[in-house]
Amino acid sequence: MSDLAALDAELQRIAEGYSGTCTFALTDLTSGGRIGRDEDAVMPAASLIKVPILIGLYQAVADGRIALDDRITFRDEHRFPGSGVLQRMSSGVEMAVRDAAVLMIIISDNVATNMVADLVGHDFINGLQRRMGCERTAVLQRWSEQLVGLDVRETFVSTAREMARNLELIARHEAVSREASEDMLRILRRQDYRHELSRELPWSEMNTLPDYERNWVAEKGGASPGGIRTGGSIFHSARGYFVMSAFCEGGSEAGGTGRESEGNVLLGRLGHAAWQALAAP
Repeated sequence: MSDLAALDAELQRIAEGYSGTCTFALTDLTSGGRIGRDEDAVMPAASLIKVPILIGLYQAVADGRIALDDRITFRDEHRFPGSGVLQRMSSGVEMAVRDAAVLMIIISDNVATNMVADLVGHDFINGLQRRMGCERTAVLQRWSEQLVGLDVRETFVSTAREMARNLELIARHEAVSREASEDMLRILRRQDYRHELSRELPWSEMNTLPDYERNWVAEKGGASPGGIRTGGSIFHSARGYFVMSAFCEGGSEAGGTGRESEGNVLLGRLGHAAWQALAAP
């Protein structure tokens, strides 16, 4: 049995122990091999949708519609609770567009996300996903009070295969351009939260891995009520290089979003198994 086949069997075993729905997709960037579980099932993406928004921003920059050093203003219409710090600040705060993108990714700031997504345009983001071959990934709503009570599949959706595709293009420096992909990687590597696929890796108190120049994870996660937990990661080491995305819904703690929820624990086990098999030094 090949290493990837053995890993697939292990990941399937882990996923089968989850009490809700779990899908995942993994691409080994060294061999090109792919494995997955229900990877074409449409799943609620939660804040993992911020990766396609990030790619959309950089495409808009490449098209000359926006510059990363343009100034963007936080307005009351952008305000939304949940993760981030801008919701607690006064409207009128200005920052560079790239700074808003950094906040959107590294602390999953929902206000910054509205600022970036409104600037780029949902239709533009979704259209770019179609051109990338991602037919099911979509931003269907902005972060607002209108989300309350909506079916989660009427908000932000994707599939494990398509989210892995987004991450693979960034990892291969093929998302928008080499320079844009590298800058997106820089942002994704600065992630403050390691709650999902990388949670069981040996992070230091400085949020780095041993020999961090060669061993790193660029990633984004998400959580929503209903047991929704999502994670997408680019794992890199001297030994291996792979991308992985995973989605959980339901589970025994459907109403919680804590780090120790069943879905977060499952994501950590999936990511750790993949890291050990393909990349751990």
